[in-house]
Amino acid sequence: MKHLFFAIASPILSSVLTIFKTRAIKLLDVPTFLFFNALFGFLTLLAFLGLKKEKLDFDKIKDNKKELFSLISTRYIIADIILVLGLSQTEAIKAIFFTKAEPYFVLFWHWLINKEKVKPAHLLLLAIHIFGAILLSTGGIFTGVGAPQIGDFAIILAMGFYSYSYFPASRLVKTIGPQISNMLGLLVAGIFFLPVFFIFSGSHVFRFSEGWLYLILQAVLLTSVSLTLWFASLKSVKEWIVSSLRAVGPLVGAPFAFFFFGETLSPVQIVGAGIVLTTSFLIAREHLKTNRNR
Repeated sequence: MKHLFFAIASPILSSVLTIFKTRAIKLLDVPTFLFFNALFGFLTLLAFLGLKKEKLDFDKIKDNKKELFSLISTRYIIADIILVLGLSQTEAIKAIFFTKAEPYFVLFWHWLINKEKVKPAHLLLLAIHIFGAILLSTGGIFTGVGAPQIGDFAIILAMGFYSYSYFPASRLVKTIGPQISNMLGLLVAGIFFLPVFFIFSGSHVFRFSEGWLYLILQAVLLTSVSLTLWFASLKSVKEWIVSSLRAVGPLVGAPFAFFFFGETLSPVQIVGAGIVLTTSFLIAREHLKTNRNR
């Protein structure tokens, strides 16, 4: 029950803080956000582990280096870059719903890696899901592809890489723990993004702005707390269940975006968002039936 609670709390916190993440990216810039997000998240976890007086087991880390490389390259570097670029071009309230495409990608990796058969019902749900995503992105106005649509597509693409990271993460959390797994990922990502920050960020980023407040808040709560809860949930909850439960996030995140920041969706976009959420729940239920019948 504890790990199931973590699986529910993580997407709720993540959806709410996606609002802060999007605002921080737009007020600062992409390289600045990527580096300092990793840095602040790493320092938060380092302080937490210091209070717990927990030491690193370098033998376990060495034994799991392949899983760590797979996790860090997919989630902390490739997926984060694509997601942040996408968020820089679109609205946060839409992004909250687009991230819920993740269960389909988790099932895709199960089909590819575990050789699960693709059912016609799954393909139908995917087609309906894509239709809902198009309505959410365009609002039913098909005049061309602009920056917001490219940003929306980038967010969905990032979910493909995030979903793959479930496999190495579920193994790592049982050997080196959720906090250390997350901290190592943030450390390597921070080192990777450091030269990118120095080369591509301007001096303007060192002036105080509201963006820094949003960045610090989401880095501490999202990058360290929410992501650690996600790791912890994988200790005993199946990957596809954790992924499907992420659909509960918009139920809190969307009202938060509306009441606190005035972000809204058009009636057509609301229909699209409803389709995205509904199909996410249905695909999770379909997978549940498949596993029960085994």
